[in-house]
Amino acid sequence: MGKHPIIANGEIYAEPVSKALGGGPKQMPRGYFEAKQRIINALDVLTQDIAEGEEVFLDERIICIRLEPKFEAKSYIPSALINAMSSGSSKIVGGRKYTVYGDERGLSAKLYFVRTTDSGINQLKATLQNGDRDNVEQWQQQIRSIHTINLLKPDEKIMGFADDWQAGTVEFVLHPLPSSTEDEISAFFIHSGINADNARIKTYDDGITFISASCTSENVQRVKEYNPLRAVHPMGSISVTPMRNVVGSLCPSVHPSSAKPDIHIGVFDGGADDSHPLLNGYVTAVDGSTEPAMHELLEHGTGVCSTILYGNLAGKKGSDVLNPPCVSVVCYRVLPIHDYHDYDLYEVIDFIENVVPKSQETKLYNLSIGPVGAIVDDSISRFTYALDKLAYEVPDGIENPLFVVAVGNDGELPPTFNRIQSPSDIVNGLGVGAYTYDANGKKAPTSYSCVGPGREGAKTKPDLLDFGGSLDHPFIVPSLDHTSLCATAGTSFSAPMVTGKIGKLMAMSTRVSPHMGRTLLIHNAEIDNSIPKDNQGFGFCAENVSDILECTDKHVTIMYSGIILPSQFLSLPIFAPRINEMHGNVSITWTVSVVVAPYANDPDAYTNNCLEDVFAPHSMTFNFTKSGMAPQKINLLDDAKIPLVRNLIDSGYKQSSVPVSHPAKRVWDEDDLRAVDLKWDTIIHKGVSMRSSSLFNPTLTLHALGRNGFETEKIRYNVVVSIDAPRYEGSLYDSILQTYQNLTPIEIRNINRLIV
Repeated sequence: MGKHPIIANGEIYAEPVSKALGGGPKQMPRGYFEAKQRIINALDVLTQDIAEGEEVFLDERIICIRLEPKFEAKSYIPSALINAMSSGSSKIVGGRKYTVYGDERGLSAKLYFVRTTDSGINQLKATLQNGDRDNVEQWQQQIRSIHTINLLKPDEKIMGFADDWQAGTVEFVLHPLPSSTEDEISAFFIHSGINADNARIKTYDDGITFISASCTSENVQRVKEYNPLRAVHPMGSISVTPMRNVVGSLCPSVHPSSAKPDIHIGVFDGGADDSHPLLNGYVTAVDGSTEPAMHELLEHGTGVCSTILYGNLAGKKGSDVLNPPCVSVVCYRVLPIHDYHDYDLYEVIDFIENVVPKSQETKLYNLSIGPVGAIVDDSISRFTYALDKLAYEVPDGIENPLFVVAVGNDGELPPTFNRIQSPSDIVNGLGVGAYTYDANGKKAPTSYSCVGPGREGAKTKPDLLDFGGSLDHPFIVPSLDHTSLCATAGTSFSAPMVTGKIGKLMAMSTRVSPHMGRTLLIHNAEIDNSIPKDNQGFGFCAENVSDILECTDKHVTIMYSGIILPSQFLSLPIFAPRINEMHGNVSITWTVSVVVAPYANDPDAYTNNCLEDVFAPHSMTFNFTKSGMAPQKINLLDDAKIPLVRNLIDSGYKQSSVPVSHPAKRVWDEDDLRAVDLKWDTIIHKGVSMRSSSLFNPTLTLHALGRNGFETEKIRYNVVVSIDAPRYEGSLYDSILQTYQNLTPIEIRNINRLIV
């Protein structure tokens, strides 16, 4: 069976479609007038709490509008209440989840943080009491969806601390108060008792402020009643994976190359020895730290760079000659940091935020460093937000950078301390865990690799597993002595394995961007259904990425990439000519990735945009519906059904605006869509297996959604679709290219011939 290059330009055949949106009215927990009186009572208590100094306030107050459980859709954002607060100065400045405790167990629900004044609170109360809006439907719906309005409890701000925590580095997050940011920060230090000289501060354009400081539990307790404080979580120390020399091992050499590869990969680490024979000519070391280099950090960074260039050196001997790398590396030495207590690595983040926008030729980065400590759902670290923001904010026509990040090595800690570590919880990049081999030679997640789930926007984490080594199967990298090898293990090395594979895909084809490489690796990952998803994410990364860029006659992969307009429905054809004429089953898999704006003010709505997907297997099968009657699904290509269709229409049935989807879309609550369909996540990865007779011009329709003021943003997407039709007569690959002549096989470069 012949091998062929995968096919590109699928987006040329994409078509906008119009679609009627479904969904009906939601059952409300209580009547309007009961709900209204509850809110008036809550506002009385809130006003009293403010007057009695329950918290330390500035001129503006941050209050919480807490919704009932199951009211998470953006249609329930309490915009009508905000408009009722005086003079337009009140504003939603973020949100998060909270827990509503009923008779038996706590239920998760949504709260919104609102910046307002005393007059705004009084105006809302007056509007409720005078009844001016009692007959406005949107007002009624929003009032009935609210559980209460109050202050964020001090203990709701503190998250992720162990019971015995006494002192350490902590990250504080302050609400946006743009008119008085300086006063807000000054008051923070006064009320916390923290020395401002021992802290690092970063305020972003959207007004949110991150403060990293070394402090004690007493400082945390003192500041938890500071009203502008949104969240506080601890950060661990910085640690790097130790190395040990492999006795008697000699380092291989590399075949001389006549040219430096033109695919550039950036590495932020502890430095690299670019004079090492394996790195010389391929790695450029740049000092980004004012402190002297440290041996163990230099060893770590050198190993990471070698991994990107050559992978794992296990089994290599001194007599071996390696193929020259197909990528080059710029290694920025960002460790050690100047401030020993800067465990949140604000110095490193500052450096990255300065370098990445200026490095137009580098669009792929590896981070095998980061602060130790599990992520918490209700708070975003500055490191994560900074990388997601850098990945998204690029000028039109410029490729989005991709960050590949190690998930951390605390997988053996008890839950939830074994969860992935920032910034691997990024939504616009890849978080990579580690696998090794068990006693039977089978791939298995390592015990040390941190586990998922990820956060809202990227709930599947780690994204991928790659080989990271273990005691029985160590990961081998070059030693700084230039002659021998070192043994190690950690996600520090599984991450650059993935980075190097994306670099290789980019070197093999100019049609593969970093984010298309991200999509291809997830699309081709190998899942083990006996392993929990939180331990493997989308699965084990392909070992030989050259295979990813190949099709066979019966198994065809097509790439699509482009821009989808806000609120648009875009139909992507799944190219399968005459597929309904064959016998047997057909498998279709698809992977969609997007790059979206992050919103640190609301960890529960961290992604401002997303795509929803609908797979329609048969373009001529429609639903016919009538109120109170069971829907009828009819294939309009079946001539015998034409009289039935006429009768249905004559009796008041309506034909659906789009073909029937598979699986049939249910009318789900927002929280079910998030939990089951992973709505608002940046990756969609699905597949179906169907009888070929059920397929006719199948399509994948994408629907662009926005929230948090990003409803008018275009979304950049990458899609990979594979069709596996083992009993197709002739070559499906040839049939596709003959039928759709704007599709083109990608050109695959022989990377070794290119370089040597």
